[in-house]
Amino acid sequence: MKEISLQRVRNPISAAVQIALLATAPASITFAQNSEAGDLTIDEIIVTSRKREESLVEVPMNIATVNEQEILARNLFKKEDIYRTVAGAASPRGQLILRGLSGGNDSTPDTTSAWTDDIPYDSSDLFDVQRVEVLRGPQGTLFGSNAIGGTVRIITNKPDFEKFEVFGATVIGDEVNRSGTATRVYAGVNFPISDTVAARVIGSYGQKDGKIRNTYTNSDGRNEDHFLRAQLMFQPSDDWNINLTFINDREQTSGYEYADRSTPGYYYEAELTENPAATYGYDVTLSFPDCPNATDERPACRTGGPVDNAKFSVWETLDPWTDDEKNVFSVRVAKDNIFNGADLVYAAAYQKYEHDSLDNWSRNDANDMFRTWIINDDGYDRYSHELRLMSNGDGPFEWTVGAFFDETDWKSTPNGQWQYHASDNRSRAIAEYLWGYYWGLGDPTQIGLDLYDDPTKNYNYNQIKYNNKETAFFGEVGYTFEFNNGHSLELTAGIRNYDLKDDIHTEVSGIWIGPDAQETITNDGEDGNRYKFAASWMPNDSMSIFALYSEGYRPGGNNGPNAPNDCLGDTNIGGYVDRYQSDQIENMEIGFKGLAFERRFQFSAAVYRIDWTGVQASVYMPSCGFSYTANAASAVSEGVEFESTTLLTDSLQLQVNAAYTDSRMTSDVPTLGAEDGDSMTMVPEYNFYIALDQTVNVWNRDGSVRLDYAGYGEYKSHFNTKDEDISPAYEVLNLSTSLNVNDNVRLGFYVNNVLNDEIITYKRSRVRSDWSLGDIYYYYGDERAYSLRLDFTF
Repeated sequence: MKEISLQRVRNPISAAVQIALLATAPASITFAQNSEAGDLTIDEIIVTSRKREESLVEVPMNIATVNEQEILARNLFKKEDIYRTVAGAASPRGQLILRGLSGGNDSTPDTTSAWTDDIPYDSSDLFDVQRVEVLRGPQGTLFGSNAIGGTVRIITNKPDFEKFEVFGATVIGDEVNRSGTATRVYAGVNFPISDTVAARVIGSYGQKDGKIRNTYTNSDGRNEDHFLRAQLMFQPSDDWNINLTFINDREQTSGYEYADRSTPGYYYEAELTENPAATYGYDVTLSFPDCPNATDERPACRTGGPVDNAKFSVWETLDPWTDDEKNVFSVRVAKDNIFNGADLVYAAAYQKYEHDSLDNWSRNDANDMFRTWIINDDGYDRYSHELRLMSNGDGPFEWTVGAFFDETDWKSTPNGQWQYHASDNRSRAIAEYLWGYYWGLGDPTQIGLDLYDDPTKNYNYNQIKYNNKETAFFGEVGYTFEFNNGHSLELTAGIRNYDLKDDIHTEVSGIWIGPDAQETITNDGEDGNRYKFAASWMPNDSMSIFALYSEGYRPGGNNGPNAPNDCLGDTNIGGYVDRYQSDQIENMEIGFKGLAFERRFQFSAAVYRIDWTGVQASVYMPSCGFSYTANAASAVSEGVEFESTTLLTDSLQLQVNAAYTDSRMTSDVPTLGAEDGDSMTMVPEYNFYIALDQTVNVWNRDGSVRLDYAGYGEYKSHFNTKDEDISPAYEVLNLSTSLNVNDNVRLGFYVNNVLNDEIITYKRSRVRSDWSLGDIYYYYGDERAYSLRLDFTF
């Protein structure tokens, strides 16, 4: 019965999506009262996508925005929660991919950049955020490197000089098949210190148990995050503004994000016979027992029987963990009218990042016969500065010029990576047999003693120096022609000159490298220019048609002169290069956006084509577990984006948004398993988001009911595609309700995935062959989940 009901829903939705040009993420909408008609109208949206305040209609690019009211209405915690509902967007594992620009078999290709206020900082927490802007298409002239697909901008609420305010929220939630209750707590305070100084401090804490059960350790894992942002604003006069910000952002995770759905059929088992004359007291032989049933997935196979909630399980001898922490110190200085007709903005930041983690390599390196793992110790100090001047007059000529410097000094440490193996004699005997006799690499225990004076270590990555610098100068000029009939035409041109430097000195040693340590020393770089041209015709102040040509780039870098010895026989080694270059993006689009029907209908649409050459792709070498980057391909992406908001009545709002993306390779790339004409990985052909938002009055109290329906198309995670690499299309229905208890308290109740549909967000087979022992990773979206939220302001 449920299946028939769902089919009845899907058919009209599909038709609606096709009619709506297959569109996406909602624009943030505010409303104004029409004094003549007495009806609500859609107010203009102000954005800063060109680093100046402008009406959304005036900006010649396609932008999605989500404001603070919508963040609250949808109960959004992290900016990543928005991504799959943004037109033309993909997000296989949390990182945003726009307009089909993935480029390879990597789910995190770094083709979009993220800025918080005026600094290049990737913040996720959405508490006390004024709005999120998603700028589609290359942003290379104003936002620099890694913005080939677009840029995400987080604009936070600033200290208020007028009022003292305490605010916060508490959220509790429960999800089907997830143990425990998820909790999230927010708190904030705004306090004027004097007429010219004010402060704003906010913090949040969230925790939830993991979803995937490790049937070997009987652990589900756990996620915790802590966030603090403190701002101090000094405004000595109307034309001076100085804002100091400190951010602490920490996330700790344990356990597995994915389930293993492989059906291995058999497994490796080491049989040990005591032998005092053997190096570690045992002789070793290998056997290959069959699973109890040929169709058993690995957890059932290795535990010897049925597993509860089997699809949410793994069988692993170790549980991974991560501990990430960022501390950010930034300053923004703004001076209006620094000289006649120009404003000045200077923004600088220091970011310190620390990363520690454990990766389990027991299956890949030991076939689960003994435990082996890698401890990662990484981090960086990052310094950024941007100085820009902008015109501030009302004349037809507008300009922006600036300089940007960004340096990342990665952590210098001999402990970048240490690989360990279990230290009991049974494990040492198996490791000596498997890695030494069977694979011919040597005895890891003896290697550890010889190289590191530690019998538990077998491999080391020593990061002696790793430094990246970018220096850029940019400018953008525009001229607006005003015509007697009220029409206007704006022509814009921009350029960014960049210079990239990288200085790297690393050393690897151990069992995968050979008898001698392998050293990499490179000091290289590149420079170039990226351009932008746009034309925008406005028949009135509520509508525009624009055409845009823009370019973007990702920095090149170094792999080092040699691949590890253990990789030299890999089938994908042929594309290995010492240095890879920046890739080239050329974006051409035509768009139409505005307000219509007495400002009760807001819309934005764009058609684009992107030519991508010298595509940077991460090439994985499965025989040794290492990867390298190469300019491996060329590709083209074409698509349509559309988003709209309609006031059906003064109390009922409709959003119909979606996108269609056709992204494909235009060259053969054997190292990726890609052929000319193959559709791009990680990218669905369509996604859509449809929402109805009804304001209500209950017991003389204002409230709202919001129903949204989102869809995401099928996509593959790998070229040379196997069935296990294809994530199926899905649709999900969500319900949000809220009630203002009084002027200071708001109560919200949310149900995500109302119909409890299975959502697979990412699938991947680890091996390309038919070898049955390789993992098959399934990442699941949330099942039906309930949340209760209480917000307060005093």
